[in-house]
Amino acid sequence: MAEGAGLAPNKYDFLRPELWTPRVSRFFKSKLYAANFFKDYSSDVMNADVVHIPKFMDTGTNPAGDIATTNGDVTAVSVAQSTTALTVNRWKGAATYITKFEQREIMARPAAIDEYASYLGYKCAQRVEAALLAHISQSGSGLDALTSSVGWSSSAIGSTQVEEAFGILDSNSVPKEECRIFMQPKVYWKDIMSIQKYYDASQFGRATLPFGVHDVLYGVPVTLTNNMAAKNGLTGTYSAIVHPGAVAFAKYGPDFVAKEGEHLRKKLIADVMYGDKILQPTWGVKLISSASL
Repeated sequence: MAEGAGLAPNKYDFLRPELWTPRVSRFFKSKLYAANFFKDYSSDVMNADVVHIPKFMDTGTNPAGDIATTNGDVTAVSVAQSTTALTVNRWKGAATYITKFEQREIMARPAAIDEYASYLGYKCAQRVEAALLAHISQSGSGLDALTSSVGWSSSAIGSTQVEEAFGILDSNSVPKEECRIFMQPKVYWKDIMSIQKYYDASQFGRATLPFGVHDVLYGVPVTLTNNMAAKNGLTGTYSAIVHPGAVAFAKYGPDFVAKEGEHLRKKLIADVMYGDKILQPTWGVKLISSASL
């Protein structure tokens, strides 16, 4: 195809129908996991921007008592509770321009503009993902981060630290079978996969890596993600074992619009509104490792 003035050579070749199939090859995207794991209150804020989430406190006294068989009376007790306000107060967006000439070149097929919408929408969703994982992969007070941690930024994660983390969860009465491990890939491959007893049946009693790679550790699923944070920008990386009830969020979008302008171009815009909050700072443990991002 001949190129018109102002069109860089081969600039849109990867999208032109005569060179590729109508289904445009997608960019490789980092997988998003946190939004599918943590508590989603999006449906509760459809007509508002704040949702109040009750939290019941365990006082150590069981309020369930005997019921008299003669009258069926149940004694009422005061239940200790507090409330966490989850506010949708963040707004992120991404946009790009498509000129009329470029639109004629590549937008004849609806699938092409869908690719732009998918890419921009993904970038917005990635912001939500990073915000959720920040609660389990950063230092901070009990109001915005997990309170417990094991390991050091100067050494690799060992089996001792992993087992210590599970011990902390057990002491906090967190059901291990409902948890998930979020881990940066380098930590998994450099630290976890070098622990011999996890793959050597003669040490562990049975091989936990029957196919060479495991997706569970002590029965807990392992999720690898590049969205885990470094340790305050210093040497070291955070991983975490966490329960889905530890973090809550709500979001609108991502949404996508194509806006006509006064110039001969169209602005493609994606946006997302969201809010996030840690609910149970003791329902997870951070694993600190020297492996860098």
